[in-house]
Amino acid sequence: MSKRAAVKRRFAGLGFRLMAVMGVALLPLAILSYVQGVQTARLSEGRVTTAIKGETLVAASPLIAEIVTAQAKAATLAATLPSVIDLTDPADLPACRAVMDNLVASNIGRVVFAGFVPPDGQMVCGSGNAERDLSASPALAQMIAEPKPMMTVSEQGPVSGASVLVFSHPVFGPGGDLTGLIILSLPQQMLAREAARTEGEPQPLSLMTFDAAGTLLSSSIGMEAGQRSLPANRPLSEFSQSSGTSFVDLTQSGQRRAFAVVPLQAGALFLLGSWPATRLDDTILEGSFPAFLFPALMWAASLLVAWLAAESQVLRHVRALRDRITAFAAGARQVPPLPMEGAALELRSVGQAYERMTEAVLRNEADLENIIHQKEVLLREVHHRVKNNLQLIASILNMQLRGARTAEAKEAMRTVQDRVISLATVHRELYQTSGLTDVRADELLPRVARDLLHIGSAPGRQFELDARVDDIRLTPDQAVPLALFLTEGMANVIKHAWTGGAARSRVVLRLERAGGGMARFMLSNRIVQPGDDGQTWVQGSDGFGSQLLNAFAQQVNGTVHRGREEDGYALRLEFPLRPLSEGEERAAAQAPDRPSPDAGATAS
Repeated sequence: MSKRAAVKRRFAGLGFRLMAVMGVALLPLAILSYVQGVQTARLSEGRVTTAIKGETLVAASPLIAEIVTAQAKAATLAATLPSVIDLTDPADLPACRAVMDNLVASNIGRVVFAGFVPPDGQMVCGSGNAERDLSASPALAQMIAEPKPMMTVSEQGPVSGASVLVFSHPVFGPGGDLTGLIILSLPQQMLAREAARTEGEPQPLSLMTFDAAGTLLSSSIGMEAGQRSLPANRPLSEFSQSSGTSFVDLTQSGQRRAFAVVPLQAGALFLLGSWPATRLDDTILEGSFPAFLFPALMWAASLLVAWLAAESQVLRHVRALRDRITAFAAGARQVPPLPMEGAALELRSVGQAYERMTEAVLRNEADLENIIHQKEVLLREVHHRVKNNLQLIASILNMQLRGARTAEAKEAMRTVQDRVISLATVHRELYQTSGLTDVRADELLPRVARDLLHIGSAPGRQFELDARVDDIRLTPDQAVPLALFLTEGMANVIKHAWTGGAARSRVVLRLERAGGGMARFMLSNRIVQPGDDGQTWVQGSDGFGSQLLNAFAQQVNGTVHRGREEDGYALRLEFPLRPLSEGEERAAAQAPDRPSPDAGATAS
């Protein structure tokens, strides 16, 4: 069987078809599971995103508290300062500076600078007696143009020279006109360090701040380490318009970290929290677990369970039953018990029906074999009795031969006696030849020829038989006439054999297939012996012998040819082989250990 045929046969099997049907039946459930899995994954991703942003905000609560405190200080100072100090009077500058120094020196918040800036940008009231000309500052120009509470980021504060958060709050006079701005500064480094501590214990979280341009402003682990801890594949500037997000990425140093981005001042200041990736369920954030994978695994597992169930409950029992039926149909007659333990009731019923059927077939075959054997014994006995009766007739003719007075009578009686002995020889060989409904020509004809030559041998008349007979199976209706045809031909061979010396007369016997369902018979003997004087002996024939040959040939629907061929004389017969099914005694099938009649007919 070719590989392609084997694959086709496997796909045509019951197991594959059950798997296909169950797969189609389970497919809607797999699709529904996939849809639910996608929704669950989205919900889970949202929960994890919210959770990591929430944890980042909780961890950054000290920084946020400092920002809120600084904003509250700026608002309070802007509301109360004009009522106690005339900010436009130079005489009140010492009092203004004292207020600013007291604000910075207080333990509420981490303000490192406080000051009042009039609209012209000339700051003369600041903590630490700071005086600065801020008229050229773009940030101050924006604050004056849009007088409202604001928080800006300054990478290099004009007073401290470090990265600071600048909180501004407008101050309005009694008439509602803008008199200046209250300015407070918070150092980002100090705020980041405070945010990275809880009860004095270091956190696995790293907090960093950056502006809208993606510039790192502060880091709880130091600016150099913070730079190495930034995401490697996502620049910070892409989060300038974000309302907050979380993701997992590699850092610049190659570590896997979970990041959360939270805006502290929309469009200006952002907080970046970095957690160890093992702290969170980062598989959902990374998206490395496709939503279809779990439904596909469930579908495959369901198919596997269905196949195992079909295999244990149906397929193995069906295969066992198929193997037994196939073996029985091929001729195996050893029928062990069928293993159907644990099978379903329907399969056990089929198995029991098969066992009952095989028992009935075996019983019928045994009965038929017994009948055939009895018929064979009976037929052999018939041939045996016919042979004995013919021998008895030959003995009676021999007794009559002794009392015959004329040579013609003795010759006639001797001729009849020879033919009776030949008939007895044929029946004896039929008795000894195997087979009941067919006769093997390669067993029958050589035996008859050897027996007749043995009977006809005498001193000075010896024979050498050259017999080649094909394995042709004949019906008894053809075997008997053909054997009688051979005996009549052998009678002529013996009667007219060479008797002039010690050399053996060579007798050739052939029976072969001629094609087209025909068979060709040939019997010949030499009529010129080696070393003779050229004299030729030609076989004669009595008229009765020729009539017998023609009569036997007609019984097999054959055609007789006789004549001289080279240095011998040949008798030929060509006849059609009859199918074995046409035998008169073919009443039942052959025994199992014998060749099939159909095979014999085909071979013939």
